[in-house]
Amino acid sequence: MDADIRWIKNLYFFGRCAMVPKWLTVALLVAAVALVLPPILLIFSDVATLAVEDPQRLNSLLSKPYYLYRPLVNSVFVCSLTALLATLVGLMFAWLLARYNIPRRELLLSLLTGPYVIPSFLIATGWIMLWTNRGLYEQFTGMRSPLNPYGPLNLVFVLALHNYPLAMLSIYPALLNLDASLEEAARIHGVSPRRIATGIVLPLVLPSVLSGFILTFAYSISEFGAPAVLGLPVGYTTLVTQIYSLMTVSPVDYAAAEVLSVVLSAISLLALYLNFFVLSRKRYAVVTGKAARVEERKPSYKAFAAIATSLVLVYMPILAVIVGSLVRTWGEPITLSNLGVDHYLKILAMERSRRALVATLLLSLGAASIASIVGLLVAYVAVRSPSLLSRIIDYIVFLPFSIPGLVIGVGLLVAAGKLYGPLYGTVGILLVAFVIRFLPYATRTLAPALLQIDESLEEASRIHGVSFGKTLARVVLPLSAGALLSSWIFVFNSSMKELSASAILSTQVETAIVVAFLLFTDGYFSDGAALSIIIVLVTLLLTAVASKLAKGGALARRQGA
Repeated sequence: MDADIRWIKNLYFFGRCAMVPKWLTVALLVAAVALVLPPILLIFSDVATLAVEDPQRLNSLLSKPYYLYRPLVNSVFVCSLTALLATLVGLMFAWLLARYNIPRRELLLSLLTGPYVIPSFLIATGWIMLWTNRGLYEQFTGMRSPLNPYGPLNLVFVLALHNYPLAMLSIYPALLNLDASLEEAARIHGVSPRRIATGIVLPLVLPSVLSGFILTFAYSISEFGAPAVLGLPVGYTTLVTQIYSLMTVSPVDYAAAEVLSVVLSAISLLALYLNFFVLSRKRYAVVTGKAARVEERKPSYKAFAAIATSLVLVYMPILAVIVGSLVRTWGEPITLSNLGVDHYLKILAMERSRRALVATLLLSLGAASIASIVGLLVAYVAVRSPSLLSRIIDYIVFLPFSIPGLVIGVGLLVAAGKLYGPLYGTVGILLVAFVIRFLPYATRTLAPALLQIDESLEEASRIHGVSFGKTLARVVLPLSAGALLSSWIFVFNSSMKELSASAILSTQVETAIVVAFLLFTDGYFSDGAALSIIIVLVTLLLTAVASKLAKGGALARRQGA
């Protein structure tokens, strides 16, 4: 009997594996090994070679305070405070959304998630334009600015504004899924709401709170835009900005940049492992089959005031960028005569910015299409043909998720000199960087959608002699179109605003966000702000068009059915 059961299981397993051609699995493995691994492994290989052949040089790099110690301490200090502040803000917003009956909750959730979609460089730019000498605050109020917008504390605040949605989105589902009977029993016994929150709710969602803290730390330590804008002008270096300086400022020191890249990657990997460990330690049930529901409180004026004040603080730097892009002469009083679209016309007339916009648009369209198609194939092989090879492919593709974008840029620059010579300084190396960076997100978006598709549909198609390619195109693609669109939009949006890898790789071909960054660092505040707003508008426009076309196609398919 047991042997029959095992025979049936084996038959089912090999039947599933037969659904995927072997050539596809081999091709994906070769592509993953050839494109994803070299930029990452070459850095570690060079550092290992340095440790063996010239240990004194490595020891010198590790022992000099200005190379490693000071940037490392600055990074840990800023990112720890950022994670703490972002987690507290995220917990507050998650609590308000989950425990109060707030009108238009979905709209509020979208607004509160918005800052993470906006590049940290843009938020930092708005922060400086708001508080700098003769900036927007002074122009609107006539009073001296109370803040120097540069330095570590400002960096903490801006990074927290950018990354608090990570903590909020980690905590919010946990609050929604709590077993309501625990709070109900406490209320019946006369326990105060504050005691329920601190004694029951918070201990139960503590793993999600810790996960939000760790994720915020990991993402903050790999951020390049805000630390470069707010830290470098005052000599406050972090690991990412130190790597950038070593790769772009003469004399260039590739060895030191690779050593710091290994340190930065190790910290990111450790943080993500801790996040996985924290989430895997959950050993209690917070979701039961009971129909009890958490009692939602009617929001008081204090809750509305907290939400309104927070939204103003969150979007104030973004509004500053918009206003700053319209100011004709920076530093002059803001009057109607000093407002206009001059900087937008100037940016559109500049050949440099036009080339950068076209290159960025083509790169983002290409990266989104390639990453989504390859991500679909990788997810399909992983879901439909579970094997050692498919797991290896999945692990390799997912590896860049834990590697900061700047490190991937350094790795590709090193690999270009050794393996990808023809790609150096071209659009091709930027395209490879974008695909490598965002392929893990595409794969993880598409895998759950494929799991929801009944395999019998594909089996019926194959039984009737339809080829694998046609089955994929006529059965799998239409049924996974929604997830494929979500993947495409995410990769497209991320590519349009990608700065960390682009800052290293944009040697001969510049992306639009790099041009905006350089304009701002050169003192052309309003020009950089105008170009940044154009990037955001183009991104939103094409995202809306893609969504509308996808909805129209889905409606046509339903009507045809």
